[in-house]
Parts: sequence; structure tokens; C-alpha cells
Amino acid sequence: MSEDQSDSSFEGFEVVYAYTLKEAVEDGVLVDLHKIGRIPVYVPVLRGIRYATSSLLAKGYEAENGFNLPNLADLLVQATKGVEKGLAKGEDRLFECRVEFPDGTRGQVWAALNEEGTLTLMLPEDY
Repeated sequence: MSEDQSDSSFEGFEVVYAYTLKEAVEDGVLVDLHKIGRIPVYVPVLRGIRYATSSLLAKGYEAENGFNLPNLADLLVQATKGVEKGLAKGEDRLFECRVEFPDGTRGQVWAALNEEGTLTLMLPEDY
């Protein structure tokens, strides 16, 4: 969170350090999904899903020359379903999404509201 943004739970505290989305993208911790190009999705997905952690994308969403777009599209569809279920339950900041990874294993991906008001997809251990 930047210094000019305030969160009522932190009133009265001095911000010692802030790590921004821009810095995380520059460092390779996050990938801006909007900069990948057209991802061929087969159903509507949330446009608000903007970032993903590089550790999540390393689970079969990367290819030799960039990204495995069909796998990435599948991740976006599954994450959208998880966010929609969370919204229906009244969640508004952190959404738990059950997904099937490209290798066929099942696991959890979180979609977290970030400082821009968009969502970042991550593994639970990335939070």
C-alpha cells in the first residue's frame, strides 16, 4: 500500500515500507496478465483478474516462448468461477478458488484484491 492510500485499520501507524504492484512486476514476482496479449477463453472471465504470481504460472502455465495460452485461459475460467462463488457468499477481498492444474492435480488458488482494486491470482503460500 502506498503512503497516500489509507486503510482505516492502520490509522496512527507510520508506513515503514511499501512494495508496489509495479515493483513486483519489475522484479518478476508478479506477471501482468493484461500484457500477455489475447488469451483465448471459451466463456466470459472477470476482466478484473490482472496479475498472477510467477510461482503460480510456473505450475504449467508457461511455455518455452512465453505462456501456454490454453492452460492460462483454463486458469482464468476456473478462477472466475471461484470468485463468483465467493461473491455469492459475501466475500469481498480474498477468494479461494479450487482449480485443476495443467498436470491434472487439484489445488487451491487465491484471488486477492490488490492496491489497484484488481485481483491477483496466487498460490496460498504466496500470500
